Amino acid sequence: MTGDHDDRQLLTSVSPADPRDEIGRYRIASDADVDDAVARARRAFPGWRDAGFEARAAILRRFARLVEERVEQLARLIAREMGKALWDARGEARLVPRKVHVTLADGMQLVEPMHAGAAARATFHPRGVLAVLGPFNFPAHLPNGHIVPALATGNTVVFKPSDLTPAVGQWLVEIWTQAGLPAGVLELVQGRAETGGALAGHADVDAVLFTGSYQTGRALSEAALDQPDKLLALEMGGSNAIVVLDDAEVDLAVAESALSICATTGQRCSSASRLFVDTRLIDIFTDKLTGVLRQLVIGEPLDERVFMGPLVSRAAAERVAQARDLAVEAGGERVLLVDPERPSPFVGPGLVRFSDTRQQHPYQREEIFGPEAALYPIGDLDEAIAAVNDSDYGLAASVMTRDRARYEHAVGRIRSGLLNWNRGTIGASGKLPFGGGGRSGNDRPAGISATLYCTTPQAHLENEGGFDPESLPPGMPRP
Repeated sequence: MTGDHDDRQLLTSVSPADPRDEIGRYRIASDADVDDAVARARRAFPGWRDAGFEARAAILRRFARLVEERVEQLARLIAREMGKALWDARGEARLVPRKVHVTLADGMQLVEPMHAGAAARATFHPRGVLAVLGPFNFPAHLPNGHIVPALATGNTVVFKPSDLTPAVGQWLVEIWTQAGLPAGVLELVQGRAETGGALAGHADVDAVLFTGSYQTGRALSEAALDQPDKLLALEMGGSNAIVVLDDAEVDLAVAESALSICATTGQRCSSASRLFVDTRLIDIFTDKLTGVLRQLVIGEPLDERVFMGPLVSRAAAERVAQARDLAVEAGGERVLLVDPERPSPFVGPGLVRFSDTRQQHPYQREEIFGPEAALYPIGDLDEAIAAVNDSDYGLAASVMTRDRARYEHAVGRIRSGLLNWNRGTIGASGKLPFGGGGRSGNDRPAGISATLYCTTPQAHLENEGGFDPESLPPGMPRP
């Protein structure tokens, strides 16, 4: 939605890497616009539901083919609008068509009819009109991770992208239109938090699929208290941990830690911010990690040589700076803070070291959402497990050890939705669930499981006919 409007009614998208680079202006949806979008989605719902899976799948596959042909275009738009380094943006862009193939091949199997004998079964049905509220950090992949399973299972969608990445949101909807999606099946509303609140709270929206911060997720939960029939699937933040045991391969642990701290400039819900390292390794680990972090290439996101671009906005950079200012107050020793030699919102990696595993200060407990991590010494695996679990979040964790048995000891004991072995916290498979507990989510994991929260089950006891009077209980007369 572009055109001549009062600037107060417009979102202006500007590249965080270059404030002179205006990407576009997009009209902010009013409450009436939200009403109209939801109404169009509601009218389109019966036809899309009744079109059948194969007809829907054909359009989804066409969308995937169109994106595959335009992966580089999408990657460059993500890098330009969000500030994500091009290697990282290309990785995100390639996930968009992949989500279609995984959903149609594996995700739909989760909602196939269940049978409990010849006369009992359950079927799965679309919920209706779903609101998708997208984040800025993965402006294509994460909303797409809701939209694709929602459409595949027969729902219609009203999509509000992040106000920081409206151009990517519009690009996605335009490709869906080119793929032949019928009018009203996917509606787009642009805007800030007020628009998202109006959409999420709309009485004719059946579910809200959200990816973003804990604070916003909590506000959505509070707003829905008077709408208990509205499903909320909340994918929120993290304070993710890497455990490095005494037998770990140090170079591998350092590489995976650096990647987990700094990929996407630390703006992933699965970014690592807590490193629990055995006391016998912590000195050499710290030396090697600071050496890697100092040498990361920071610069323009469209430069092929760059590992890390800017944060998404100056406001984001200010929040990271404010958090970093608290590290010494929290009892930490600053061991690294790289100067990016570029103006805000460019930032460099930071590392703080603590003398024990107590985590009481907000610096240690809140999500920072930038390339900042804290080191803590541990004596053994059980101490590490207790320290990892001393968190209000529960999204991702990793264990670095050569001994699989030690890793398996942590499985189920570390409370996180994802637990990796000799891999960083940012890796995830599209064929597995993705989500966490506590402030990280509300037990509605995304990933392959998204088709489950996009549908509602209906159970059936069935009889093809034929009355058996002997089946009546005692005391009940025959008709």
